[in-house]
Formats: sequence, C-alpha cells, structure tokens
Amino acid sequence: MKLLNPYINYIGSIKPDICEKIISLGLSKIESDKKKGIKTTATTLNDKQKKINELERNKVLENEIASDKTQEDIKKEGYELDKFYIRDSEICWLKDKFIYDIFLPLISDANKKAGWNWQIDTAEAFQFTVYHGRKDEGGFYGWHCDGFSDFYNTFKPAMKINDSPLRFKAPKKNTKGVIVTNDKSQPEPDMFAEDLPLKKDRKGLLDPLFTEDPKKWGKVRKISMTVNLTDPKNYDGGNLKFDLGPHTEEDRFKVCDDIRPQGSAIVFPSFTYHCVTPVTKGTRYSLVLWCLGKPWQ
Repeated sequence: MKLLNPYINYIGSIKPDICEKIISLGLSKIESDKKKGIKTTATTLNDKQKKINELERNKVLENEIASDKTQEDIKKEGYELDKFYIRDSEICWLKDKFIYDIFLPLISDANKKAGWNWQIDTAEAFQFTVYHGRKDEGGFYGWHCDGFSDFYNTFKPAMKINDSPLRFKAPKKNTKGVIVTNDKSQPEPDMFAEDLPLKKDRKGLLDPLFTEDPKKWGKVRKISMTVNLTDPKNYDGGNLKFDLGPHTEEDRFKVCDDIRPQGSAIVFPSFTYHCVTPVTKGTRYSLVLWCLGKPWQ
C-alpha cells in the first residue's frame, strides 16, 4: 500500500516525569511477573527470540544475532536463516487507564493527520520493552512487521475449557458461520470441535493467532505506536528503522533518529517492516501499542 505519509512523529510530546513514571511501573511489573513465574523474555510468532537460558550451550553458540540485517543480506552472506535469532529484550504488559488516556488521542490525531482515516475500534495492552545494552550483541529486534492485513490473519476466537491439561475450543457458530450466544448474551465453546492448537514448544500458551479476548476476534492490527521513554544520553544504539520499500523517493531504510528525544512517539501502519538496532551501551525503555479493526475490504 503506497501512502503519502508513511508515519507521523510527535517529538518530545510526553513530559520526562511521565516517562519515568511509566518506566518505574514497567520495571515493577517485570519483577512482579518474574516472582509469579511469568516469563518476561520477549517472543516472536515463529519463536525466533534469543533463548540463551532455554537452549543447550552448543546450540546457543550456533545461533547468531540478526541485528538489522535483512533476510536478503543474510542469504547473500551464505548463512541459513534458521541460524539467526531476531529478538533479544524483556517485556511486560501494562493496562493502566492513565496511559491509554495519554496515547490514544495521539493515535487518533495521527490517523487523521496522515490522511489514513482507518477504522479502528480497540487497542491491545501496552507492551513495555527493555533493551539491555551490551558492547557485543546488545538487545535488539530484527526486521518484522506487527501484523498482516488480510482475513486469513485475523485474530481467531478461543475459549478455555480446561486448565490442566490446557485446552481451548472455538465458540459455537450457526450455519452461516456467525458466533451464537446463550440467554446471557455470552458465547459458549463448541465441545464437538477439535481442540485449538497450542504454541509449538511452549506448553501452556495458546497459538498466537488465537485469542480469548472477544474485542480482538476477527480483527487485525492496523496502527502501531512506539514511544521512546529514555533520555538519549543514557544509551547508545537502539534506533528504530523503517523499510519504506525499494521504490520510495526517500532512502529505503529510514533511521528514525528524530524520535530519540525522551517522550517522543511515532505512529505508523502495522504492516510496515521495521527493526530496532542493537543497544550497545546503557538501557533503552520503550512503550508499544497496537490498535485493531476489521481487515480492509
């Protein structure tokens, strides 16, 4: 999709004290999750995150950091794609109302200002992300997009029917394929349907294409937002980069260094390929949000 405005920036729009409050909240949530046994390692749809604590040492040594290399770069260098991991960071999820009150108006403004005017009707939880700086192999996120836009990639409905072992079913549908509800206006699981798939090699997690959240059923990610919470003096590297395509009039790989000032936000289509380059010193904290709607038609 060719766009006149592929992204909208808000430079330093969030005050430093609010950024520090969100950072404190996020770090506290990460520590709380760890105590509860909830993993805070960021994952990817195809399990291409760093797995230092989960792989045997000889397997770890075989895997290399993708950094901001494209798949084309990796192939040209003669490497196998499976030998690279594309993500190394920690995350937690935040749902505090005051954060939505701050950032949803920005997304609404960007949707109009960019001329997109896309239909969106719900937002996911905020993802608070920590990129730990290291001279070699610092925290990063390789090339990816946040979501695809067709009907095949909508979030599919899931209903939990058992905890141990973990099992999910699809909700009941009528002959027209529409989800039906009971006398309390609640959907019910179709107990005659096959169990929904769990994520490969990660027992206890539903396949990421399915969700228990009815607000996301049948929808796709349309608009993404990334917020830099960190004073740029406190870290090196960690630049957001866009791939604007080979036929753009600008440079294809746009380095978004204009949003490095603390409290800066950038809003962009979720289908845009982007990456975060390795943080080589200090720590980078960011906040990400995705807004959803029905696929284009």
